[in-house]
Amino acid sequence: MKATDLILGLFYSDENNIVFDNIKLSESVSKDLTELNLKQLKMLSLRFLGPLFLTSKIEIGKGWKIELLEAFLSQYQKRTIDVDLLQSFFSVNSSIETEKGVSNLFAIIGSPYTEDVKIIHNLVTTFIHPSIAQGKIAHESIMRENFAFQEFIDKELKRGVNVINYFLGSARKMYWEEQHKYCCVGFIERRNIVEPKISNVVSNLYTFDVDDPLKYTALNFIPSFYVMSILPNYYENRINETLTLLNKTSIYPNIRLITLSNQKKKVIYLEEFLLEDKTKRSFGVILISENEFMKETHNLAFYKKQLRFILDKNKNMEKSIIKINSKINPFDNWDTLSDEGLEKIKKDLDIGW
Repeated sequence: MKATDLILGLFYSDENNIVFDNIKLSESVSKDLTELNLKQLKMLSLRFLGPLFLTSKIEIGKGWKIELLEAFLSQYQKRTIDVDLLQSFFSVNSSIETEKGVSNLFAIIGSPYTEDVKIIHNLVTTFIHPSIAQGKIAHESIMRENFAFQEFIDKELKRGVNVINYFLGSARKMYWEEQHKYCCVGFIERRNIVEPKISNVVSNLYTFDVDDPLKYTALNFIPSFYVMSILPNYYENRINETLTLLNKTSIYPNIRLITLSNQKKKVIYLEEFLLEDKTKRSFGVILISENEFMKETHNLAFYKKQLRFILDKNKNMEKSIIKINSKINPFDNWDTLSDEGLEKIKKDLDIGW
């Protein structure tokens, strides 16, 4: 192991959504785990893969793929005993479509470093997952009914975990893709009480007016407003559960980035946060790639700067939303936490377009 604290797991779901996993923990993480904790670890795969199944469609080629999830881990205030060294938590996914359906390879990594996520993403999407898919086809054609699929997957996942572990700790680089232009189609405001076992207090979505034609245009470039609204809270809670399960009780997660794709379409959720008096304020933007229909476009640095202005300089949120995209209504919002609020998002924003 390269690090004092390390969480590393690979989850594979085949075309029938049957899930296999291989989870590797550093000694400092695994030494105090109970039998119950170890059993619950087996459920991590379903929790993290859940949104993938949610966003998939029956028609081949039309499913949205959740490619990347990145979070920053912060220390609880006044926690000086048994401080956990983990600093970042991220997940990368590869989805491969065939005539039989979609298979997914999902990696989760908790690391004491700010990892170069692109290296791990390339490993999973261009090396490990294609190797599993090709090996499966080859073994099935040669061995047929004698093919020990469980044994094959176990070996491939173990090999993949070892390959990823080898590349962890690489210094982060700046990539040219970050200069691409994006248009904001949604703004999410979240407030949390940062204390163990206390859930989100508020989470609101701001976007175009219900009858604005831009709402319908945006729906051509995102899976749905409902999906985009639930992902930040959903994944932040899943990471929190994972850290609690592994006795990492001095740290809490902060979502930084979620990316989704569908063929040539790409959606980015970008978020910034600030902690004040145990209350965490987070603001995020739902971004789609520059296109002929959306005129107000900027690079990622612009959006990060505007979110930091609201947090650090206490800039007016409504005026900032207008600066980000003048077509978004900053005075009308949708609750993204309650069942009633989510149903309203489906009804007002997603249905009937």
